[in-house]
Amino acid sequence: MNLKEKTVVITGASSGIGRAVALEMARRGANVVLGARRLDRLESVAAECRKLGVSARAIAADVTSREDCRLLIAEAGNVDVLVNNAGFAIFDGIAEARPEELRGMMETNYFGSVNCIQAVLPQMLARGEGTIVNVASITGIMGFAGMGGYCATKFALTGMTEALRDEVLGRGVRVALVCPGTTDTEFFVKAERGKMPGASRLMLAVKPERVARAVCDAAEDGRYRRILPLMAASYMRMKEIFPRVAHLLMRRVSTVMERR
Repeated sequence: MNLKEKTVVITGASSGIGRAVALEMARRGANVVLGARRLDRLESVAAECRKLGVSARAIAADVTSREDCRLLIAEAGNVDVLVNNAGFAIFDGIAEARPEELRGMMETNYFGSVNCIQAVLPQMLARGEGTIVNVASITGIMGFAGMGGYCATKFALTGMTEALRDEVLGRGVRVALVCPGTTDTEFFVKAERGKMPGASRLMLAVKPERVARAVCDAAEDGRYRRILPLMAASYMRMKEIFPRVAHLLMRRVSTVMERR
């Protein structure tokens, strides 16, 4: 798919990865429809996109609301690409995690994507074309101590994406997954990165612009899964082949780093 003049809906577009995706889509010539709760920041991102010569609309939307998601898609019209990016994290051990925070993460990170997909999928299937890109995480491939609640949301998103890809196979709709490691955004500051396992801090945070390029590439070629950076991709491959070894190595390296 050539993104030029395509209509792209992006959730969580007011900051971080979402903002970077909006700008990269605009650079590639796509018209963007931006959804998030913070309309003032969203309008600012939309203005940046317009300077790149494309149409950009900002629509206040809370992805935990099915009605908001329906209205977001309805306002966009014929959607060529949906990027499910909205999400947040609170890092705590399972024993200490607050039930309301666990539910809140699941409502946004998982059900928010489901709400948007269910709103857009009928029109994509009717036209026999369209692409859905879900922004997950390496925490949707491997569970990390102290991050169990967040991992659960991303495992759910990964599983749903795999199932959806099979459900629409041969019907003209493509489904892709982008799994970044730590990103250099306010997202991880708010999530208190100090609670992450020591070993995971060896993986240098990637810039949101790099993740945005991966998202746009996925929208163009429909390739199922992208993991970044390279170190994270290599470790996740090892985890899938040798899960016990990967977890043992993570625990031991984390223990050494945290003692220091």
